[in-house]
Amino acid sequence: MKYAVISDIHSNWEALETAFEAIKKRNVKQVICLGDVVGYGADPQEVSDEVFRISDVVILGNHDKAITDDGLL
Repeated sequence: MKYAVISDIHSNWEALETAFEAIKKRNVKQVICLGDVVGYGADPQEVSDEVFRISDVVILGNHDKAITDDGLL
């Protein structure tokens, strides 16, 4: 089975789109996100929604934890 591992997206929608295009071309079965979905970039909500939609596993990064009260998304 092929896995894709993504991380440090930091709310960058364009980079996320590029990564997902590459993932689709490679017939990946599971996507694992190692965190830092948000931070820096202009599209935190859109990026978060898409990462949680497409990923099988999402690990909380330090930037993700910083925006939550209880450390959980």
